[in-house]
Amino acid sequence: MSKMTESKKRDFVSQLIVIMEQNSQLLTDKGFDPATKIAQLQQELEVADNAEGKQREAMAAAKDATQLANETLDLAYTDGSATVDLISGLLGKKNNLVLEIKKLRNSDRKTQTPEMPQ
Repeated sequence: MSKMTESKKRDFVSQLIVIMEQNSQLLTDKGFDPATKIAQLQQELEVADNAEGKQREAMAAAKDATQLANETLDLAYTDGSATVDLISGLLGKKNNLVLEIKKLRNSDRKTQTPEMPQ
């Protein structure tokens, strides 16, 4: 089967149904009753339409979930940063614990595997 877009496939099936409906008598006279095939194609197209609707709903839900995840992560980061500022205020900017905590925010942390003793 050739590479057709989804909309072109949908149009093809819809147009084929219309053509077979309009030429039903001609096809029947030639020994092919298109009624069963028309009903089958209509049902398949309806199932495809319903599936596409569900696909669009799922894509919208995924976008909503991504937005919620980003918003809640931003909130957690903001709260964490405020906590760092609080600890810094309590212990002083030069305190070793504060300096270590600030490294978390200022570095491009890469997961480091601890070295095994030999």
